[in-house]
Amino acid sequence: MRVLLPALLPGLLLTAEPVALASATSPKVIDGKIASLWSPKETTAVLEVTLREAAVLGGLHLYSGSQGAGLVDGLTVEFQRDGQWQPIPSAVITGNRAEHLAVAFDATVEVLTDRLRLTLMAVPGGVLRVREVQVWRPGEMPASEAPSAQPPVILLNQSGFGLGRPKRFTAPTLADGTPFTVRPRAGGPAVTKGVIRGQCGDFSALDTPGEYVVEAGGQASVPFGIGPWWLERVTTQASIDFFIDSRHYLGTWTKPCQGSFGWRDDHHFGWELHALVPQLLANPAVVERLPRQMTYVPPTDPKLWGALQPPAAEAPDLVKLIHWGADVIVTQGTTHEHMKAQLAYFLYAWPVLARWLPEQNRQVVAEFARRTWSQPKADRSYPYDRSPDHNLLALKTRLGTTKGELPPGANVEPNVLMAEVGQREGWPEADTYLTAAVAQAAWMVANLDWNDPQVTKGQRMSEFITMTGLGHLFTAYPERAPAGLRAYIAAWAGVVVRRSDNLWDFRKLDDAQRWTPMGDKPTQWNEVGNVTGLPAAIFAALPAITDPATRARLEVIAHAHLDNTFGRNPAGRHFGHRAAHEIEGVEFGWYSRHAGGIGQLGLCRFVLDGSPKNSLYPYQPEVGNIGWTEGWIQFNTPWNTSMAYLARHDSRLELRREGAAVTVRLKAPVGFDPKVREEATVTLRRGTDVETLVLQEESADSPWLRGVLPLAAGPGTPGDGVLGAVGAITAQYGFGWMATTAVSP
Repeated sequence: MRVLLPALLPGLLLTAEPVALASATSPKVIDGKIASLWSPKETTAVLEVTLREAAVLGGLHLYSGSQGAGLVDGLTVEFQRDGQWQPIPSAVITGNRAEHLAVAFDATVEVLTDRLRLTLMAVPGGVLRVREVQVWRPGEMPASEAPSAQPPVILLNQSGFGLGRPKRFTAPTLADGTPFTVRPRAGGPAVTKGVIRGQCGDFSALDTPGEYVVEAGGQASVPFGIGPWWLERVTTQASIDFFIDSRHYLGTWTKPCQGSFGWRDDHHFGWELHALVPQLLANPAVVERLPRQMTYVPPTDPKLWGALQPPAAEAPDLVKLIHWGADVIVTQGTTHEHMKAQLAYFLYAWPVLARWLPEQNRQVVAEFARRTWSQPKADRSYPYDRSPDHNLLALKTRLGTTKGELPPGANVEPNVLMAEVGQREGWPEADTYLTAAVAQAAWMVANLDWNDPQVTKGQRMSEFITMTGLGHLFTAYPERAPAGLRAYIAAWAGVVVRRSDNLWDFRKLDDAQRWTPMGDKPTQWNEVGNVTGLPAAIFAALPAITDPATRARLEVIAHAHLDNTFGRNPAGRHFGHRAAHEIEGVEFGWYSRHAGGIGQLGLCRFVLDGSPKNSLYPYQPEVGNIGWTEGWIQFNTPWNTSMAYLARHDSRLELRREGAAVTVRLKAPVGFDPKVREEATVTLRRGTDVETLVLQEESADSPWLRGVLPLAAGPGTPGDGVLGAVGAITAQYGFGWMATTAVSP
C-alpha cells in the first residue's frame, strides 16, 4: 500500500531541514501521531519507508512499545542506492530498552537516498508494537525525543537503580507533603509509598528487582528499573567503548587532531591512565570477561607510537588501552608533568598488566619515568599549559583556572604510586617520591581553603584528581601523612554536605546563588566532569570520615550526582546526546551534540555531551540548550574513575574457617546477567603460601560469590591449591589501593 502524505506533516518534521516521507508499508508509522500503532504478527518485521524525493539523511527516530510491552529489541537500517540496499553501519541496535530511540547515521557512509528499509526484532518471546518513524537531515538531532514530549516533572535516574543503593527523585513543581507512590510499570498496586520533603522523594527501601514508575500529584516519572549492580551493568562496556573510539590516530577519526596525544583533544590533562588503571584494579573479573574489540595497529609513523612492544592478542580491551596510553607518552617523549605522571599508574599496575604485556614494556616505561620525573622543562609547548615547573618532586603552589588544567595536588597520587613501585623494585630513590607527596599535601592543608570554589568545583572536570590523591595518601600512609590531613579531608566533606542541601542533592559552586561555574557568561561552563567526578572524590574521602551521619549523607550525594548524569537534573536529560539508544532505559538524551570539533568526538560511543548550565538551576527548564555543548575526554575520565571507586566502595570480602577448609565470600559488581552464575578470582595468602581461588555466584542473581579452599596440615606450597597452615589468612580481590581485602586468623 502506498499512501501519499502532505509535504509537511504537523508535528512530524522536527528540524529546520525536514525530510518529507511519502509512503510506508504501514501508513500508521508515518502519520505524525505517536499514539498510533502498527503491530505486525511477526517477531521480526521489515518496514520500508519512501521519501518524497532523494535527500541526504542524518538519522531517524523510532517510537515503539505500548504499556510496557512491544519494544523493538533490535534494529538494522539500510538505504537504497542505485537499486541496491546498502547497510548503515551506525544504525545497528541490539538490546534496546528505550521507547524513544534516536539513531544517528555517522560519517562512515553518505546516506543519500529516497528509500529506507528497517528490520525490526522483538524482545525474545515478545511482540512488536511500532508507533512512529521520523527522519531528519544531517546536523543536530531534534531538540526533544518526541514532538509533544518533554521530560516529566518527576525527575530521577531514567535508567535505574542498584540494589541496596540510594533511590531518590526530585519533584520541583510539587509541594512538600505531597504523597507519592511507586508502582510496577506494568500496573498494579503500589509497592512503596512516601511523602515529598524538600521537593525530594526517597524510596531507597525498595529493593525488589523490576520496572517501576513514581507517581505523585497527578504526575508520573519515566519508567525505570531496579536490579543488581544496575549502573555498572548498563555502562561498564560503554565506558570502555568511548576510549576505544576516541584514540588519536585510530578509533573513529584517524586524521591528526591538534593538541592531542593518546586521545583526541586530550591536551596534556586528559587523566586517561588515572582513570583506566583504577577501573582495571578495582573490578578485574568484569574487565576480563568483556568482549575484545581492539587489535594492535602498527604505527604508520614510528614517532607516534610503537616504543612499547604490542600486547598479547587476547588481552582485555582495557589493558590494551592502558598499553596504548603509555606507548604514546614514551614514544613521543611527552614530558609535561601531567603526561609523565600517568606512567606511575602503568608501573604500579605492572603485576596485573604483566599477564598480557611484554617485560620490555615495564623496562622502557620505568626508564623514561625515572629519567624525566624531576626534569623541570617540558619537551614542547602545550595548549592551556599553566605549569611553571614540570618537576614532579617540586612543591606545586600555583592554582589552575576553571579550564581544569592545573588542579591542586595533581602530583600527590603519582608520587605515592612511584614510591610504592620503587619499594617493590628496590629503587634507591623510592622514598624521595613519598617525601614529595607528603610535602605537597602538607602545603595544601596549610594554604588551601575548601570554602574557595576555585579550589574545588571551580576546577571543573579535574577536582577528582585532588581528593583521590589526598585520600590515597591518607589510607596508604597514615603514619607519614601530614598532621591534620584527616581533619582537612573531613572539612572538604563538610563543604560538600553543606552545599548539597537542596532539591537535587547537588553540590553547588558556593554558598550563595551560584550552582555551576559561570565564567564570563551565564552560559558557561559545561561542567560535566564536575558532576561525574564528584562520586570518585567522595568515595576516596570516606575512609577519613568517622561521623556516621556525614558518611551516610555523602553516599546519598555521590549517587545523586550519578543520577544527575542520568536525568535527575533541571533539564531532565541524560548528559549523552545519543544515550536514548546507547543505554538501557534512557528516554531523554542531551539536547544536541557538537558535530566536528578538534577531537571529532561526536562519532564515538558513550559521549557525555553536556550538562545543565547555571541558568537552569534550581528549576528553569525553559532556558533549554544554552551555551557550549561538546564531548571531551576530560568528561569521560571522571566517570570511569567514579565507577572504579564505586566498585571498590561496594565490594566486600568475608573469610570463614570451616574445619579443614576456608570459605571465601565476595560481594562485588560482577554479576550482570541474572541467568548466568558468573565468576571472579581472589588471591589468598598465608605466610609464604599464595593461592588463587575461583568464586562463583551463590545463585544466578545473587550479589555474593563463594568458593572453598582446603587447608593444609602444615606449611603450604604456593600454587598447589591447598592453603598452608601457618599465619593469618589474607584474601584479596583486585589489586593495590583499589583492592578489596579481608583478614582472618
